[in-house]
Amino acid sequence: MSTGRVRTKKKACSSDQSPDNLPLRSSGRQVKKKAAEAADDDDEASEKKYRKCEKAGCTAACPVCFASAAERCAKNGYTSRWYHLSCGEHFCNECFDHYYRSHKDGYEKYTAWKRIWTSNGKSEPSPKAFMADQQLPYWVQCTKPECGKWRQLTKEIQLTPQIAKTYRCGMKLNNSTKTEGPDQCSMPEDLRVAEVSDHWWYSMLILPPLLKDSVAAPFLAAYYPDCVGMSPSCTSTNRLPGESNLVKLEHLKSVPNLTVAGMNKYFQPFYQPNECGKALCVRPDVMELDELYEFPEYSRDPTMYLALRNLILALWYTNCKEALTPQKCIHHIIVRGLVRIRCVREMERILYFMTRKGLINTGILSVSPDQYLLPKEYHNKSVIIIGAGAAGLAAARQLHNFGIKVIVLEAKDRTGGRVWDDKTFKGVTVGRGAQIVNGCVNNPMALMCEQLGIKMHKLGEKCDLIQEGGRITDPTIDKRMDFHFNAILDVVSEWRKDKTQHQDVPLGEKIQEIYKAFIQESGIQFSELEEKVLQFHLSNLEYACGSNLSQVSLDSCIH
Repeated sequence: MSTGRVRTKKKACSSDQSPDNLPLRSSGRQVKKKAAEAADDDDEASEKKYRKCEKAGCTAACPVCFASAAERCAKNGYTSRWYHLSCGEHFCNECFDHYYRSHKDGYEKYTAWKRIWTSNGKSEPSPKAFMADQQLPYWVQCTKPECGKWRQLTKEIQLTPQIAKTYRCGMKLNNSTKTEGPDQCSMPEDLRVAEVSDHWWYSMLILPPLLKDSVAAPFLAAYYPDCVGMSPSCTSTNRLPGESNLVKLEHLKSVPNLTVAGMNKYFQPFYQPNECGKALCVRPDVMELDELYEFPEYSRDPTMYLALRNLILALWYTNCKEALTPQKCIHHIIVRGLVRIRCVREMERILYFMTRKGLINTGILSVSPDQYLLPKEYHNKSVIIIGAGAAGLAAARQLHNFGIKVIVLEAKDRTGGRVWDDKTFKGVTVGRGAQIVNGCVNNPMALMCEQLGIKMHKLGEKCDLIQEGGRITDPTIDKRMDFHFNAILDVVSEWRKDKTQHQDVPLGEKIQEIYKAFIQESGIQFSELEEKVLQFHLSNLEYACGSNLSQVSLDSCIH
Protein backbone atom coordinates (compact mmCIF):
# COMPACT_ATOMS: atom_id res chain seq x y z
CA MET A 1 0.00 0.00 0.00
CA SER A 2 1.55 3.11 -1.11
CA THR A 3 1.51 5.98 1.10
CA GLY A 4 0.60 9.46 -0.44
CA ARG A 5 2.73 12.47 0.00
CA VAL A 6 0.97 15.08 2.04
CA ARG A 7 1.79 18.68 1.09
CA THR A 8 1.92 21.03 3.99
CA LYS A 9 0.73 24.62 3.41
CA LYS A 10 3.29 27.33 3.98
CA LYS A 11 2.51 29.91 6.57
CA ALA A 12 1.34 33.14 4.97
CA CYS A 13 3.67 36.08 5.34
CA SER A 14 2.73 39.66 5.94
CA SER A 15 2.49 41.85 2.88
CA ASP A 16 5.43 44.10 3.78
CA GLN A 17 7.84 41.73 5.44
CA SER A 18 9.60 38.55 4.26
CA PRO A 19 9.69 35.35 6.30
CA ASP A 20 13.10 36.43 7.49
CA ASN A 21 11.51 39.68 8.85
CA LEU A 22 13.18 41.74 6.12
CA PRO A 23 11.24 44.66 4.54
CA LEU A 24 9.92 44.11 1.08
CA ARG A 25 10.17 46.72 -1.69
CA SER A 26 6.86 48.60 -2.02
CA SER A 27 5.48 49.91 -5.27
CA GLY A 28 5.83 53.64 -6.19
CA ARG A 29 2.09 54.17 -5.70
CA GLN A 30 2.25 52.85 -2.13
CA VAL A 31 5.23 55.12 -1.29
CA LYS A 32 3.45 58.25 -2.55
CA LYS A 33 0.29 57.36 -0.66
CA LYS A 34 2.16 56.88 2.61
CA ALA A 35 4.13 60.12 2.14
CA ALA A 36 0.92 62.09 1.53
CA GLU A 37 -0.69 60.62 4.63
CA ALA A 38 2.35 61.51 6.71
CA ALA A 39 2.35 65.09 5.36
CA ASP A 40 -1.33 65.50 6.21
CA ASP A 41 -0.64 64.31 9.72
CA ASP A 42 2.19 66.84 10.07
CA ASP A 43 -0.02 69.68 8.78
CA GLU A 44 -2.77 68.82 11.23
CA ALA A 45 -0.26 68.78 14.08
CA SER A 46 1.35 72.09 13.06
CA GLU A 47 -2.06 73.73 12.52
CA LYS A 48 -2.77 73.25 16.19
CA LYS A 49 0.48 75.03 17.07
CA TYR A 50 0.60 77.75 14.40
CA ARG A 51 -1.67 79.76 12.06
CA LYS A 52 -0.62 82.02 9.20
CA CYS A 53 -1.85 85.56 8.56
CA GLU A 54 -5.13 85.50 6.64
CA LYS A 55 -4.36 88.70 4.73
CA ALA A 56 -3.90 87.82 1.06
CA GLY A 57 -0.39 88.71 -0.08
CA CYS A 58 1.11 89.05 3.39
CA THR A 59 4.75 87.93 3.32
CA ALA A 60 5.02 87.23 7.06
CA ALA A 61 5.81 83.51 7.27
CA CYS A 62 5.65 83.43 11.06
CA PRO A 63 3.59 86.33 12.51
CA VAL A 64 4.60 87.62 15.94
CA CYS A 65 2.25 89.58 18.22
CA PHE A 66 3.69 93.04 18.91
CA ALA A 67 1.11 93.90 21.60
CA SER A 68 1.84 91.27 24.29
CA ALA A 69 -1.05 92.72 26.28
CA ALA A 70 -2.99 89.61 27.28
CA GLU A 71 -1.68 87.04 29.76
CA ARG A 72 -2.34 84.33 27.16
CA CYS A 73 -0.75 86.30 24.31
CA ALA A 74 0.21 83.99 21.46
CA LYS A 75 3.61 85.67 21.02
CA ASN A 76 4.86 83.75 17.98
CA GLY A 77 2.75 80.66 18.60
CA TYR A 78 -0.80 79.56 17.86
CA THR A 79 -3.82 81.87 17.84
CA SER A 80 -7.25 81.45 16.33
CA ARG A 81 -6.67 84.58 14.21
CA TRP A 82 -3.89 86.99 13.34
CA TYR A 83 -4.87 90.65 12.79
CA HIS A 84 -2.79 92.29 10.03
CA LEU A 85 -1.59 95.90 10.22
CA SER A 86 1.32 95.62 7.80
CA CYS A 87 3.67 92.97 6.48
CA GLY A 88 5.65 92.41 9.67
CA GLU A 89 3.18 93.81 12.21
CA HIS A 90 0.40 91.61 13.59
CA PHE A 91 -1.46 91.12 16.85
CA CYS A 92 -3.12 87.94 18.09
CA ASN A 93 -6.76 87.25 18.86
CA GLU A 94 -6.04 87.05 22.59
CA CYS A 95 -4.71 90.65 22.64
CA PHE A 96 -7.68 91.72 20.53
CA ASP A 97 -10.03 90.31 23.18
CA HIS A 98 -7.98 91.94 25.94
CA TYR A 99 -8.99 95.41 24.72
CA TYR A 100 -12.26 94.77 22.88
CA ARG A 101 -14.18 92.56 25.35
CA SER A 102 -15.93 94.47 28.12
CA HIS A 103 -14.94 92.00 30.84
CA LYS A 104 -11.22 92.23 30.05
CA ASP A 105 -8.68 94.46 31.78
CA GLY A 106 -7.79 96.55 28.72
CA TYR A 107 -11.39 97.49 27.84
CA GLU A 108 -11.39 100.76 29.80
CA LYS A 109 -8.22 101.94 28.08
CA TYR A 110 -9.73 101.18 24.68
CA THR A 111 -13.02 102.96 25.43
CA ALA A 112 -11.22 106.05 26.79
CA TRP A 113 -9.18 106.26 23.59
CA LYS A 114 -12.33 105.71 21.55
CA ARG A 115 -14.08 108.69 23.20
CA ILE A 116 -11.19 111.02 22.40
CA TRP A 117 -10.91 109.74 18.83
CA THR A 118 -14.65 110.13 18.20
CA SER A 119 -14.77 113.67 19.60
CA ASN A 120 -11.84 114.89 17.49
CA GLY A 121 -11.65 112.71 14.40
CA LYS A 122 -13.80 111.68 11.48
CA SER A 123 -12.63 108.12 10.76
CA GLU A 124 -13.95 105.00 12.51
CA PRO A 125 -12.30 104.25 15.91
CA SER A 126 -11.72 100.55 15.25
CA PRO A 127 -9.60 98.12 17.33
CA LYS A 128 -7.01 98.11 14.53
CA ALA A 129 -6.84 101.91 14.65
CA PHE A 130 -6.36 101.68 18.43
CA MET A 131 -3.50 99.20 18.07
CA ALA A 132 -1.80 101.29 15.37
CA ASP A 133 -2.21 104.53 17.33
CA GLN A 134 -1.45 103.29 20.86
CA GLN A 135 0.26 99.90 20.90
CA LEU A 136 2.64 99.63 17.97
CA PRO A 137 6.27 100.21 18.98
CA TYR A 138 8.22 103.18 17.61
CA TRP A 139 11.15 102.81 15.23
CA VAL A 140 14.12 105.16 15.34
CA GLN A 141 17.27 105.48 13.23
CA CYS A 142 20.80 105.61 14.59
CA THR A 143 22.23 109.10 14.01
CA LYS A 144 25.82 107.93 13.56
CA PRO A 145 26.79 108.68 9.92
CA GLU A 146 28.59 105.35 9.57
CA CYS A 147 25.62 103.38 10.95
CA GLY A 148 22.11 104.66 10.15
CA LYS A 149 20.43 101.38 11.15
CA TRP A 150 16.82 101.29 12.30
CA ARG A 151 16.02 100.00 15.78
CA GLN A 152 12.70 99.11 17.38
CA LEU A 153 12.04 100.77 20.73
CA THR A 154 10.27 98.99 23.53
CA LYS A 155 6.53 99.56 23.71
CA GLU A 156 6.62 101.74 26.81
CA ILE A 157 9.04 104.32 25.32
CA GLN A 158 7.42 107.39 23.77
CA LEU A 159 9.35 108.78 20.81
CA THR A 160 10.02 112.54 20.84
CA PRO A 161 11.79 114.80 18.31
CA GLN A 162 14.71 115.09 20.73
CA ILE A 163 15.14 111.31 20.95
CA ALA A 164 14.88 110.96 17.16
CA LYS A 165 17.48 113.69 16.73
CA THR A 166 20.08 112.20 19.11
CA TYR A 167 19.45 108.43 19.14
CA ARG A 168 22.43 106.05 18.95
CA CYS A 169 22.29 102.27 18.81
CA GLY A 170 22.00 100.77 22.27
CA MET A 171 21.06 104.06 23.94
CA LYS A 172 19.18 103.66 27.23
CA LEU A 173 16.15 105.94 27.03
CA ASN A 174 14.59 105.36 30.42
CA ASN A 175 17.05 106.93 32.86
CA SER A 176 20.20 107.86 30.99
CA THR A 177 21.65 108.39 27.55
CA LYS A 178 24.54 105.95 27.89
CA THR A 179 24.82 103.09 25.45
CA GLU A 180 24.77 99.42 26.28
CA GLY A 181 28.09 97.92 25.36
CA PRO A 182 30.95 99.24 23.25
CA ASP A 183 29.64 98.55 19.73
CA GLN A 184 25.88 98.21 19.46
CA CYS A 185 25.97 99.44 15.85
CA SER A 186 27.51 96.10 14.83
CA MET A 187 24.25 94.32 15.65
CA PRO A 188 22.32 93.37 12.50
CA GLU A 189 19.28 95.36 11.45
CA ASP A 190 15.80 93.82 11.62
CA LEU A 191 14.97 92.02 8.35
CA ARG A 192 11.57 93.72 8.19
CA VAL A 193 13.22 97.10 7.59
CA ALA A 194 14.40 96.12 4.10
CA GLU A 195 10.85 95.25 3.03
CA VAL A 196 9.48 98.71 3.83
CA SER A 197 11.11 100.24 0.73
CA ASP A 198 9.47 97.75 -1.66
CA HIS A 199 6.65 99.21 -3.79
CA TRP A 200 4.11 96.63 -2.63
CA TRP A 201 4.68 97.19 1.11
CA TYR A 202 2.64 100.40 1.28
CA SER A 203 -0.25 98.76 -0.59
CA MET A 204 -0.41 96.09 2.16
CA LEU A 205 -0.73 98.73 4.89
CA ILE A 206 -4.17 98.48 6.51
CA LEU A 207 -4.27 102.02 7.98
CA PRO A 208 -2.53 105.19 6.74
CA PRO A 209 0.01 106.88 9.05
CA LEU A 210 -1.32 109.67 11.28
CA LEU A 211 1.39 111.87 12.79
CA LYS A 212 1.42 112.62 16.50
CA ASP A 213 1.97 116.17 17.78
CA SER A 214 2.65 117.47 14.28
CA VAL A 215 4.09 120.98 13.93
CA ALA A 216 1.22 121.63 11.49
CA ALA A 217 -1.46 121.17 14.19
CA PRO A 218 -1.76 124.89 15.13
CA PHE A 219 -2.23 125.79 11.44
CA LEU A 220 -4.98 123.23 10.88
CA ALA A 221 -7.19 123.71 13.92
CA ALA A 222 -10.32 124.03 11.74
CA TYR A 223 -9.91 120.60 10.13
CA TYR A 224 -10.50 117.06 11.32
CA PRO A 225 -6.99 115.85 12.26
CA ASP A 226 -7.29 112.49 10.49
CA CYS A 227 -8.31 114.28 7.25
CA VAL A 228 -4.99 116.17 7.17
CA GLY A 229 -2.66 113.37 8.30
CA MET A 230 -2.68 113.87 12.08
CA SER A 231 -3.78 111.61 14.93
CA PRO A 232 -7.02 112.69 16.69
CA SER A 233 -5.77 111.22 19.97
CA CYS A 234 -3.09 113.87 20.59
CA THR A 235 -3.61 116.84 22.89
CA SER A 236 -2.51 119.23 20.11
CA THR A 237 -5.52 118.22 18.03
CA ASN A 238 -8.11 118.03 20.85
CA ARG A 239 -11.28 120.09 20.69
CA LEU A 240 -13.33 121.26 23.65
CA PRO A 241 -15.92 118.73 24.90
CA GLY A 242 -19.07 118.97 22.84
CA GLU A 243 -17.55 121.41 20.36
CA SER A 244 -18.54 120.62 16.80
CA ASN A 245 -16.39 121.34 13.76
CA LEU A 246 -18.89 123.98 12.59
CA VAL A 247 -18.77 125.82 15.92
CA LYS A 248 -15.00 125.69 15.82
CA LEU A 249 -14.91 127.10 12.30
CA GLU A 250 -17.24 129.98 13.21
CA HIS A 251 -14.94 130.81 16.13
CA LEU A 252 -11.93 130.89 13.83
CA LYS A 253 -13.77 133.15 11.37
CA SER A 254 -14.32 135.66 14.15
CA VAL A 255 -10.56 136.00 14.60
CA PRO A 256 -9.30 138.67 12.13
CA ASN A 257 -5.87 137.10 11.54
CA LEU A 258 -5.43 133.39 12.30
CA THR A 259 -1.70 133.15 12.99
CA VAL A 260 0.60 130.90 14.96
CA ALA A 261 2.61 132.33 17.85
CA GLY A 262 5.95 133.65 16.62
CA MET A 263 4.96 133.55 12.94
CA ASN A 264 4.64 136.49 10.55
CA LYS A 265 1.02 137.65 10.32
CA TYR A 266 1.24 137.74 6.52
CA PHE A 267 2.05 134.01 6.26
CA GLN A 268 -0.85 131.69 5.51
CA PRO A 269 0.33 128.40 3.97
CA PHE A 270 -3.07 126.65 4.22
CA TYR A 271 -6.58 127.55 3.18
CA GLN A 272 -9.15 127.61 5.92
CA PRO A 273 -12.37 125.70 5.08
CA ASN A 274 -14.43 127.39 2.33
CA GLU A 275 -11.54 129.72 1.40
CA CYS A 276 -10.08 130.04 -2.08
CA GLY A 277 -8.15 132.37 -4.36
CA LYS A 278 -4.98 133.03 -2.35
CA ALA A 279 -1.53 132.77 -3.85
CA LEU A 280 0.91 130.11 -2.60
CA CYS A 281 -1.84 128.60 -0.46
CA VAL A 282 -2.82 124.91 -0.48
CA ARG A 283 -5.72 122.81 0.70
CA PRO A 284 -4.35 120.71 3.58
CA ASP A 285 -6.86 117.90 2.98
CA VAL A 286 -6.57 117.57 -0.83
CA MET A 287 -3.74 116.88 -3.26
CA GLU A 288 -3.42 119.35 -6.13
CA LEU A 289 -3.23 118.23 -9.77
CA ASP A 290 0.54 118.64 -10.10
CA GLU A 291 0.99 116.68 -6.87
CA LEU A 292 -1.17 113.83 -8.19
CA TYR A 293 0.88 113.82 -11.39
CA GLU A 294 4.16 113.68 -9.45
CA PHE A 295 2.97 111.15 -6.82
CA PRO A 296 0.31 108.94 -8.50
CA GLU A 297 0.79 106.21 -5.89
CA TYR A 298 -1.03 108.42 -3.35
CA SER A 299 -4.08 109.10 -5.51
CA ARG A 300 -6.08 106.31 -3.83
CA ASP A 301 -5.21 107.32 -0.26
CA PRO A 302 -3.28 110.63 0.02
CA THR A 303 -3.02 110.61 3.83
CA MET A 304 0.72 109.95 4.03
CA TYR A 305 1.53 112.58 1.40
CA LEU A 306 -0.73 115.18 3.04
CA ALA A 307 0.78 114.51 6.46
CA LEU A 308 4.34 115.04 5.21
CA ARG A 309 3.52 117.97 2.92
CA ASN A 310 1.64 119.81 5.67
CA LEU A 311 4.49 119.16 8.10
CA ILE A 312 7.05 120.57 5.65
CA LEU A 313 5.02 123.73 5.01
CA ALA A 314 4.50 124.32 8.73
CA LEU A 315 8.24 123.94 9.44
CA TRP A 316 9.15 126.34 6.63
CA TYR A 317 6.78 129.12 7.69
CA THR A 318 7.81 128.68 11.33
CA ASN A 319 11.43 129.47 10.39
CA CYS A 320 11.97 130.79 6.87
CA LYS A 321 15.41 132.27 7.54
CA GLU A 322 17.22 128.95 7.07
CA ALA A 323 17.01 126.47 4.23
CA LEU A 324 14.79 123.51 5.09
CA THR A 325 16.51 120.15 4.56
CA PRO A 326 15.32 116.54 4.98
CA GLN A 327 17.57 116.21 8.04
CA LYS A 328 15.72 119.07 9.76
CA CYS A 329 12.34 117.48 9.02
CA ILE A 330 12.66 113.78 9.75
CA HIS A 331 12.93 114.01 13.55
CA HIS A 332 9.53 115.75 13.58
CA ILE A 333 7.89 112.65 12.07
CA ILE A 334 6.35 110.96 15.10
CA VAL A 335 4.26 107.92 14.20
CA ARG A 336 4.20 104.34 15.49
CA GLY A 337 5.20 101.27 13.54
CA LEU A 338 7.34 100.41 10.54
CA VAL A 339 5.49 103.04 8.53
CA ARG A 340 7.70 105.70 10.15
CA ILE A 341 10.62 104.29 8.16
CA ARG A 342 8.58 104.72 4.99
CA CYS A 343 7.65 108.30 5.94
CA VAL A 344 11.29 109.25 6.59
CA ARG A 345 12.36 107.85 3.23
CA GLU A 346 9.55 109.66 1.40
CA MET A 347 10.31 112.99 3.10
CA GLU A 348 13.28 113.83 0.88
CA ARG A 349 11.33 113.19 -2.32
CA ILE A 350 8.39 115.37 -1.24
CA LEU A 351 10.63 118.17 0.07
CA TYR A 352 12.53 118.40 -3.25
CA PHE A 353 9.24 118.58 -5.16
CA MET A 354 7.96 121.41 -2.96
CA THR A 355 11.27 123.24 -3.39
CA ARG A 356 11.00 123.01 -7.19
CA LYS A 357 7.40 124.21 -6.97
CA GLY A 358 8.46 127.32 -5.03
CA LEU A 359 6.43 126.65 -1.88
CA ILE A 360 9.49 126.44 0.37
CA ASN A 361 13.19 127.39 0.36
CA THR A 362 12.62 130.66 -1.52
CA GLY A 363 13.54 134.28 -0.98
CA ILE A 364 16.90 135.45 0.37
CA LEU A 365 18.72 132.32 1.53
CA SER A 366 22.46 131.78 1.75
CA VAL A 367 23.28 128.29 0.48
CA SER A 368 26.83 126.94 0.32
CA PRO A 369 27.99 124.98 -2.76
CA ASP A 370 28.02 121.72 -0.80
CA GLN A 371 24.43 122.22 0.40
CA TYR A 372 22.45 123.03 -2.74
CA LEU A 373 18.67 122.75 -2.45
CA LEU A 374 18.26 120.14 -5.19
CA PRO A 375 20.07 116.86 -5.99
CA LYS A 376 23.14 116.63 -8.24
CA GLU A 377 21.19 115.77 -11.40
CA TYR A 378 20.10 119.44 -11.56
CA HIS A 379 23.60 120.89 -11.24
CA ASN A 380 24.68 120.36 -14.87
CA LYS A 381 22.18 122.89 -16.26
CA SER A 382 22.76 126.52 -17.34
CA VAL A 383 20.22 129.36 -17.52
CA ILE A 384 20.37 132.89 -18.99
CA ILE A 385 18.10 135.50 -17.33
CA ILE A 386 17.12 138.69 -19.19
CA GLY A 387 16.79 141.67 -16.86
CA ALA A 388 18.25 142.42 -13.44
CA GLY A 389 15.02 143.68 -11.89
CA ALA A 390 13.42 142.25 -8.77
CA ALA A 391 12.03 139.21 -10.62
CA GLY A 392 15.25 138.54 -12.53
CA LEU A 393 17.48 138.78 -9.46
CA ALA A 394 15.12 136.60 -7.42
CA ALA A 395 15.08 133.97 -10.17
CA ALA A 396 18.87 134.08 -10.43
CA ARG A 397 19.34 133.57 -6.70
CA GLN A 398 16.83 130.72 -6.60
CA LEU A 399 18.41 128.89 -9.53
CA HIS A 400 21.86 129.42 -8.02
CA ASN A 401 20.64 127.89 -4.77
CA PHE A 402 19.41 124.93 -6.79
CA GLY A 403 22.98 124.40 -8.02
CA ILE A 404 22.32 125.67 -11.55
CA LYS A 405 24.78 127.95 -13.40
CA VAL A 406 23.17 131.36 -14.03
CA ILE A 407 24.04 134.38 -16.22
CA VAL A 408 22.05 137.64 -15.83
CA LEU A 409 21.90 140.19 -18.68
CA GLU A 410 20.91 143.82 -17.99
CA ALA A 411 20.65 146.72 -20.46
CA LYS A 412 20.99 149.52 -17.92
CA ASP A 413 24.01 150.50 -15.88
CA ARG A 414 22.31 149.53 -12.62
CA THR A 415 20.35 146.66 -11.13
CA GLY A 416 16.91 146.77 -9.55
CA GLY A 417 14.69 147.58 -12.52
CA ARG A 418 11.65 149.49 -11.31
CA VAL A 419 12.99 149.46 -7.75
CA TRP A 420 15.12 152.61 -7.72
CA ASP A 421 16.13 154.65 -4.67
CA ASP A 422 17.63 158.14 -5.11
CA LYS A 423 20.22 158.93 -2.43
CA THR A 424 21.54 162.19 -3.86
CA PHE A 425 19.83 164.16 -1.09
CA LYS A 426 21.91 164.34 2.04
CA GLY A 427 20.57 161.91 4.65
CA VAL A 428 17.35 161.30 2.74
CA THR A 429 16.42 158.37 0.52
CA VAL A 430 13.72 159.06 -2.04
CA GLY A 431 11.95 156.16 -3.65
CA ARG A 432 11.75 156.72 -7.40
CA GLY A 433 10.26 153.29 -8.07
CA ALA A 434 8.28 150.44 -6.54
CA GLN A 435 7.77 150.86 -2.80
CA ILE A 436 4.21 149.71 -2.04
CA VAL A 437 3.25 146.05 -1.61
CA ASN A 438 -0.34 145.29 -2.57
CA GLY A 439 -1.75 142.07 -1.11
CA CYS A 440 0.72 141.14 1.59
CA VAL A 441 -0.53 137.60 2.44
CA ASN A 442 2.02 135.09 1.10
CA ASN A 443 3.63 137.85 -0.94
CA PRO A 444 7.28 137.05 -1.78
CA MET A 445 8.18 140.59 -0.70
CA ALA A 446 6.70 139.93 2.74
CA LEU A 447 8.78 136.73 2.93
CA MET A 448 12.00 138.56 2.05
CA CYS A 449 11.26 141.32 4.57
CA GLU A 450 10.85 138.65 7.25
CA GLN A 451 14.12 136.99 6.23
CA LEU A 452 15.97 140.33 6.35
CA GLY A 453 14.30 141.53 9.54
CA ILE A 454 12.69 144.52 7.79
CA LYS A 455 9.35 145.72 9.13
CA MET A 456 6.47 146.48 6.81
CA HIS A 457 4.34 149.52 7.66
CA LYS A 458 0.65 149.25 6.96
CA LEU A 459 -0.91 152.13 5.02
CA GLY A 460 -4.27 153.31 6.25
CA GLU A 461 -7.34 153.32 4.06
CA LYS A 462 -7.38 157.11 4.20
CA CYS A 463 -4.62 158.50 1.96
CA ASP A 464 -4.88 162.24 1.40
CA LEU A 465 -3.69 163.85 -1.82
CA ILE A 466 -1.34 166.70 -0.98
CA GLN A 467 -1.21 169.70 -3.35
CA GLU A 468 1.61 172.16 -3.80
CA GLY A 469 2.02 174.21 -0.69
CA GLY A 470 0.80 171.36 1.56
CA ARG A 471 -2.92 171.80 0.98
CA ILE A 472 -5.06 168.62 1.27
CA THR A 473 -7.30 167.89 -1.72
CA ASP A 474 -11.02 167.75 -1.05
CA PRO A 475 -11.92 164.00 -0.69
CA THR A 476 -15.14 164.49 -2.71
CA ILE A 477 -13.11 165.72 -5.70
CA ASP A 478 -10.74 162.78 -5.38
CA LYS A 479 -13.65 160.34 -5.23
CA ARG A 480 -15.42 161.93 -8.26
CA MET A 481 -12.30 161.87 -10.45
CA ASP A 482 -11.51 158.31 -9.36
CA PHE A 483 -14.96 157.35 -10.65
CA HIS A 484 -14.31 158.97 -14.05
CA PHE A 485 -10.87 157.35 -14.26
CA ASN A 486 -12.32 153.86 -13.65
CA ALA A 487 -15.11 154.58 -16.18
CA ILE A 488 -12.45 155.28 -18.83
CA LEU A 489 -10.71 152.00 -18.01
CA ASP A 490 -14.05 150.16 -18.31
CA VAL A 491 -14.49 151.51 -21.85
CA VAL A 492 -10.93 150.46 -22.68
CA SER A 493 -11.67 146.98 -21.39
CA GLU A 494 -14.82 146.70 -23.53
CA TRP A 495 -12.87 147.81 -26.60
CA ARG A 496 -10.33 145.03 -26.00
CA LYS A 497 -13.12 142.44 -25.93
CA ASP A 498 -14.29 143.46 -29.41
CA LYS A 499 -13.00 140.65 -31.66
CA THR A 500 -13.34 142.83 -34.78
CA GLN A 501 -10.45 145.02 -33.61
CA HIS A 502 -7.26 143.60 -35.08
CA GLN A 503 -4.85 146.53 -34.80
CA ASP A 504 -3.03 147.12 -31.52
CA VAL A 505 -2.70 150.70 -30.26
CA PRO A 506 -0.82 152.30 -27.34
CA LEU A 507 -2.78 152.38 -24.08
CA GLY A 508 -2.16 156.11 -23.58
CA GLU A 509 -3.47 156.94 -27.07
CA LYS A 510 -6.70 155.00 -26.50
CA ILE A 511 -7.28 156.64 -23.09
CA GLN A 512 -6.90 160.13 -24.63
CA GLU A 513 -9.31 159.20 -27.43
CA ILE A 514 -11.98 158.00 -24.98
CA TYR A 515 -11.45 161.02 -22.72
CA LYS A 516 -11.93 163.53 -25.57
CA ALA A 517 -15.05 161.70 -26.79
CA PHE A 518 -16.49 161.79 -23.26
CA ILE A 519 -15.87 165.58 -22.93
CA GLN A 520 -17.51 166.29 -26.28
CA GLU A 521 -20.57 164.12 -25.69
CA SER A 522 -21.20 165.05 -22.06
CA GLY A 523 -20.27 168.72 -22.19
CA ILE A 524 -18.60 168.46 -18.79
CA GLN A 525 -15.75 170.82 -18.09
CA PHE A 526 -13.34 169.80 -15.34
CA SER A 527 -11.64 172.41 -13.19
CA GLU A 528 -7.88 172.80 -13.09
CA LEU A 529 -7.73 170.89 -9.78
CA GLU A 530 -9.93 168.10 -11.13
CA GLU A 531 -7.66 167.78 -14.19
CA LYS A 532 -4.65 167.46 -11.86
CA VAL A 533 -6.37 164.73 -9.81
CA LEU A 534 -7.24 162.84 -13.02
CA GLN A 535 -3.63 163.13 -14.16
CA PHE A 536 -2.55 161.75 -10.76
CA HIS A 537 -4.61 158.58 -11.39
CA LEU A 538 -3.19 158.27 -14.91
CA SER A 539 0.36 158.68 -13.61
CA ASN A 540 -0.38 156.04 -10.97
CA LEU A 541 -1.41 153.69 -13.80
CA GLU A 542 1.81 154.59 -15.58
CA TYR A 543 3.72 153.81 -12.39
CA ALA A 544 2.00 150.40 -12.18
CA CYS A 545 2.89 149.62 -15.79
CA GLY A 546 6.49 150.69 -15.27
CA SER A 547 6.53 152.69 -18.50
CA ASN A 548 5.07 155.68 -20.30
CA LEU A 549 1.49 154.86 -21.36
CA SER A 550 2.35 155.82 -24.92
CA GLN A 551 4.74 152.82 -24.96
CA VAL A 552 2.36 150.30 -23.35
CA SER A 553 0.55 147.87 -25.67
CA LEU A 554 -3.20 147.88 -25.14
CA ASP A 555 -3.54 144.23 -26.17
CA SER A 556 -0.80 143.13 -23.77
CA CYS A 557 -1.70 145.40 -20.86
CA ILE A 558 -2.94 143.42 -17.84
CA HIS A 559 -4.64 146.35 -16.07
